Amino acid sequence: IQKADLEDAEALKRFASQKDKSERFLHDNLEKQDDCWRKIQDLERQLQKLGTERFEEVKRRIEENDREEKRRVEYQQFLEVVSQHKKLLELTVYNCDLAVRCVGLIEELVAEACSAIKARHDRTNQELGDLRLEVHKEYLEFFRMLYLTLGNLIYKKEKKLEELDRNIRTTHIQLEFCIETFDPNAKKHSDAKKQLYMVRAQTEEELAMLKEKQAKAQEDFQATEEALVAAGIDFQHPADEQNEEILNRRSKMVEYRAHLSKQEEVKI
Repeated sequence: IQKADLEDAEALKRFASQKDKSERFLHDNLEKQDDCWRKIQDLERQLQKLGTERFEEVKRRIEENDREEKRRVEYQQFLEVVSQHKKLLELTVYNCDLAVRCVGLIEELVAEACSAIKARHDRTNQELGDLRLEVHKEYLEFFRMLYLTLGNLIYKKEKKLEELDRNIRTTHIQLEFCIETFDPNAKKHSDAKKQLYMVRAQTEEELAMLKEKQAKAQEDFQATEEALVAAGIDFQHPADEQNEEILNRRSKMVEYRAHLSKQEEVKI
């Protein structure tokens, strides 16, 4: 716009200069015409030439006026276009500033939302971790009862197998003795032996099923065991507890047998 203003000022200056020059020229021309009229006969050609020059100058001046008017119109149009473009640019700058502020507000909102979500996520994870730990503790108690119960049943089944094996050996001896002595009770001992074998097979099947359940329970407990160890929870593994219980039973059994042996020795 400043450049256009400078160009407009220079153009006005040139136009004014040309106008002044033209005025001086016309004035001089009139004086010469007066002189020529006095000397019309001698200066006819010069008058004709001056008239032609005047015509050309007027024509040039008219053209110059037209060009100046056209330039003014174009300059005014240019100013209008520049003004409109300036308004559009100002509106664009305003919209950009507004967009920057909106982006900043949205960024703050998103940051606050992310912080809230993260805090809630952390709280939820902590709560879930505590809940999982409590569930693992409860599962430890459940697994302990299940494992010890199965271990107790397995111990009883194994003792029952030992007792059945002793009964089978005793029945076998009795059967052999009856066969050798032609005792009519041989069939009864034979049936008893068969029944003992059936009971033993059933007991072995039950024992295998109990051991399988115990192994499966221990396998399922592995994840809980790892979680409790990772959390720093001290606990006694039910398998160790069961082994201690078995050792205590065997120790008591040895003491009981030793006590019975002493009583027998005293009686003797």
